[in-house]
Amino acid sequence: MTAPHPYLNPRYVAALEDGLPALAVPEWRSWAIPRLVPGGGQDATGVYPMTPLAADADLEDGLARCRAAGLVSLVMVPDPLAAPDPAALQRAFPICRPFKTHYLIDRSTPFAPSRHHRERIRRGQRRCRIELTSLDRHMDGWRALYAELSAKREIAGTAAFRPDYFEALAADPAICAFAAFVGDDLAGMTLWFEHDGVVYNHLTASNAAGYANGANFALYAAAVEHFTSGVVNLGGPAGMSDADDGLAQFKAGFANARTQAWLCGAVLDTERYERLAAGRETSAYFPAYRAPA
Repeated sequence: MTAPHPYLNPRYVAALEDGLPALAVPEWRSWAIPRLVPGGGQDATGVYPMTPLAADADLEDGLARCRAAGLVSLVMVPDPLAAPDPAALQRAFPICRPFKTHYLIDRSTPFAPSRHHRERIRRGQRRCRIELTSLDRHMDGWRALYAELSAKREIAGTAAFRPDYFEALAADPAICAFAAFVGDDLAGMTLWFEHDGVVYNHLTASNAAGYANGANFALYAAAVEHFTSGVVNLGGPAGMSDADDGLAQFKAGFANARTQAWLCGAVLDTERYERLAAGRETSAYFPAYRAPA
């Protein structure tokens, strides 16, 4: 029996819950994550950071199930390599727009990191010791690395994870961890997994010593070398645009292909949505009532 996609593992999904139980959507072979709406009611997101949907998902019937559950709206970013094609998404979701570029390594064509990245990889390999390990073995160290990253980037919302989120990741045997040490000190870690022919980079965090010694370059190189088959999805930028985004430039230096991720949304209760969004109707943010002040 094929193991579930790590993002659809019930324990992982439960770690994303925000006080409300996750909603199984069998029409998509996926989940929706309900949230309390300030002002009353519930809406939902897809699974973080991107939602695997079955290629033959009945998108309309899945939306009907979410509507019947009393949700005001739904918003998600389908996994661009594990979802119906964009035309099907556009037919089903009233809101369907380009979200982020995902950087890929397509092993069916020749690839190599950029010259800049090759130099940084060699420096990282000289200065850091890279180990294939487990998240559970270095949980305290990883939490410290991610806390430093969160403070640096002012991470809030879903990515400000509950304590049991990383425990859920550590419990999944699909999650593969690589650690970088400067001397005897943990300086960086990166989490990856492979599912159904696609390799995913999930999270990466380093401290000041890691950045100074090229840990992230050496970590990515070790992970790409470890997973020898399939397409590698390095993910997208930290912000909404690739322009002047350091993470996008970092990933682009390893990639030889790109794909488009889409933000998909639907208003499921028009009356309540309009009441909640009053005064913010012109916002491009969806749902509008959650637009940052």
